[in-house]
Amino acid sequence: MVSGQLRGFVRNRGPAEVLDGWRLLRIRQPVRKRSILGCAKKLFAAMQTLLTGHGPSMAVSAGYLDTCAVKSDGRLVCFGGNSDGECDVPAALGPVVATSAGFDHSCAVSSDGELVCFGCNRFGKCEVPPNLGPVVAVSTGYLHTCAVRADDQLVCFGHNLEEQCEVPADLGPVAAVSAGYSHTCAVSEDDFGLKCFGKQANGRCDVPSDLGPVMAVSAGYSHTCAVRLDGQLVCFGSNSDGKCEVPPDLGPVAAVSAGNSHTCAVKIDGELVCFGRNSFGQCDVPADLGPVVAVSAGYLHTCALRMNGQLVCFGDARFGKCRVPPEWDRV
Repeated sequence: MVSGQLRGFVRNRGPAEVLDGWRLLRIRQPVRKRSILGCAKKLFAAMQTLLTGHGPSMAVSAGYLDTCAVKSDGRLVCFGGNSDGECDVPAALGPVVATSAGFDHSCAVSSDGELVCFGCNRFGKCEVPPNLGPVVAVSTGYLHTCAVRADDQLVCFGHNLEEQCEVPADLGPVAAVSAGYSHTCAVSEDDFGLKCFGKQANGRCDVPSDLGPVMAVSAGYSHTCAVRLDGQLVCFGSNSDGKCEVPPDLGPVAAVSAGNSHTCAVKIDGELVCFGRNSFGQCDVPADLGPVVAVSAGYLHTCALRMNGQLVCFGDARFGKCRVPPEWDRV
């Protein structure tokens, strides 16, 4: 799975610049909303592009039994459980710019915008529509896949029993998408409002009426988390294991990832905080981890990217999904 994050074109921003920008954003909230939204989009994009040219990796996605990551040269590497070929990266894939690891399938966006999916194709979740065209983002759920086309239109395919692939007719262009277990959430590009559809149980699609504009969203197994314009993290849906109990002293965050039964967030100073079920240590952030720029919460494990691009995974280590390949540092 992968979290939905706003897309942008900010490059080569340092951590200090991003943090200063967040402070400015919070101070400027009383001004015009459209101006603030534009500022927020650029700042969040800056957080997500800090890795460009800085270290061996630039994106990570923790799935059910596997992990996929994109190295700085665009190579996609997947490791862990591979019973359905979800780690068998196509030899002809070439460099990619994004990846998403689902339950038993994986998808990646090539440098030219082509969407490629591999692994278990049950319910057609790997059958990329022939007329899809280039895409800019992808998110894999349990039995479905969603992608944002170059024209910002959302397309979902695969299992649709809970209508998790029924994109609302009035959704319009989207800035981000996240596919959960059986529901999908998207951020509107027009007003950065959040809309969720699919399975309604446990309130996972019940967007709070006072949520307001958001900069990021992550759909988990039975809960959803979003980052508001002011950096506040809001989670709703099933709260079993406390995965929706946002720590009161968390403060503003720059990224969030909702897993099966736990949630992880990156604070604006880069500190990683995880909460919810911790049966396999998936919430035990290593004491020496340091600041991170990205996180992905899987089924029972968590992976994060350090500021220098180093990949660190912890939690349930079965099937090798937390065993980062030893040649990882050699780009």
